[in-house]
Amino acid sequence: MKDEVRDRLAREFRGTTNYREPMKNHTSIRIGGQADVFLKPIDLEDLKAVLKIATEEDLPVMLLGAGSNTLVRDAGIRGFVITSLSLQKQEIVSQNEETADIFCEAGVKISAFVQMAAEKGLSGCESLIGIPGTMGGAIFMNAGARGIEIKDIVREITFLDVQGTLHTVLRDKLEFGYRHLKLPRGAIILSGIFRLTKKDPQEVEETVRNYQKVRAETQPLNYPSLGSVFKNPESTKKGEVVSKAGELIEECGLKGVRVGGARVSEKHANFIVNEKQATAKDVVVLINLVRDKVKEKTGVLLETEVKILGEDT
Repeated sequence: MKDEVRDRLAREFRGTTNYREPMKNHTSIRIGGQADVFLKPIDLEDLKAVLKIATEEDLPVMLLGAGSNTLVRDAGIRGFVITSLSLQKQEIVSQNEETADIFCEAGVKISAFVQMAAEKGLSGCESLIGIPGTMGGAIFMNAGARGIEIKDIVREITFLDVQGTLHTVLRDKLEFGYRHLKLPRGAIILSGIFRLTKKDPQEVEETVRNYQKVRAETQPLNYPSLGSVFKNPESTKKGEVVSKAGELIEECGLKGVRVGGARVSEKHANFIVNEKQATAKDVVVLINLVRDKVKEKTGVLLETEVKILGEDT
């Protein structure tokens, strides 16, 4: 990194700066080469400051939450990687007898949001418990489980564009798709407001515990992983899911298949786990192998849900 950039960061940025930071420390699968610069802003103004530096110095920027559904290649990432994990505010901002609206910043973990809602007797997001990642990532990917998606509970979002301008967009103007939200290129999600239904707190907490139990029984939580690797295929006619990706992978006999230290989970076929110090190359080769075999045997071309970032060695 140029001395001029280092000097500007020292003068203009108040947060934490780490040079040549191993991205394996910041991804759920514990894989990834070094980022040139890893930055943790302390607030919105700090975030704007570092984006201004990146723009003026012509440096690429990547925003990272909890690093789930993210694979960083072995040669790492050039430019700035900015983490949203300092954005941790969540609170009830309005309510009536039946519902409550929760303001939640992008760095809050999904499970922390669900737990907070459960403690206050707010229902509608219980099935999201255990999904790795942050609420910013959940909005960006329209995260969901067991029939509930973020689009079903979000009321509005606020994001920062590449020029540093704030935008707040109401739900009826947001274009959600399956594991997707259409936003301007380079947009950084800062927060959302979510509407949940009031119920007995004990009932909501019991529902959350039941979902946690199911996840523990069906997902490989004892190994680092990306979360779900492939999107569930959709019908070309009506858009409904016709078969789950994990079921197709299992039907093709691919559970337990290994490339290097990466392996298709024996517990859930749509998970690839880092079992023995896998490299990003191991995972990419395994993803391609699974996709090719499923296409060959079923005719279905699986689409990845994970983001693959950075450079190869």
